[in-house]
Amino acid sequence: MDTLCGRYRRSTILKIFNMAKAKKQKQPPEPYWNEQVGIFFEFTRNKFHDTPSFDTGQPRNLKNILTALRKRAEDKGIEWSYEVATTRFRHFLEVCFQDNWLRENWLLQNIDRQKDKIFFSITRQYLSR
Repeated sequence: MDTLCGRYRRSTILKIFNMAKAKKQKQPPEPYWNEQVGIFFEFTRNKFHDTPSFDTGQPRNLKNILTALRKRAEDKGIEWSYEVATTRFRHFLEVCFQDNWLRENWLLQNIDRQKDKIFFSITRQYLSR
């Protein structure tokens, strides 16, 4: 039998506590997260001959980019497999690097903010073929 704790039953308090606890848990990373992080580091080292930092908000920026890439593919009916994910992300980074401003300001927060510009550029490339 539930005992009363103030105005609420113990079971009600536990349910509220568990709901709050579940909200605090981090969302699972994007599919192929570790591989995508590796691709970003490898690409950056190859182009800039240095290792990028990956602290504060940068994982969130990368997750935003990867989520947008995945959703765009899924909206077109493309299954988000390992091969699709890694190929599309590499291509995305190549197009980013072709942009003069992004190349000079190579930070994930800038790439995240400019991702629509990059998507439009990629679309234009495919339409002009």
